Amino acid sequence: MPKTKQEILGDLTEKQLAELNAIDGRLNTALLDRRAGRDVETPAPARMEAQIGSITFRFETVRCGKENCSRCPHGPYWYAYWKENGRTRSRYIGRTLPTVARQSYEAKRQAKLQRKDEG
Repeated sequence: MPKTKQEILGDLTEKQLAELNAIDGRLNTALLDRRAGRDVETPAPARMEAQIGSITFRFETVRCGKENCSRCPHGPYWYAYWKENGRTRSRYIGRTLPTVARQSYEAKRQAKLQRKDEG
């Protein structure tokens, strides 16, 4: 069974989530500037991919496949990729990385620290 968005993002460390949120912020800023018609040069190009552990997060555009679509490609959207039983699996994340994933991770981390202190 494919992993859920929460399972994928819940396995990341706080540092990894912060890095993904920073990438997401830079890319969204660049997207808003482009849509507003501003030609803003950045000192370094924004990374469109992040490898964190065994999961790769990509910010990519997609084609809908409709013959008469004049708006293709659509996006960009975040996707997560990982290997499972020798096959590459993917999961749609969305336009932005959800804060729910960060909150879920922090709750797991606190529970783990409490169990460690008790035991």
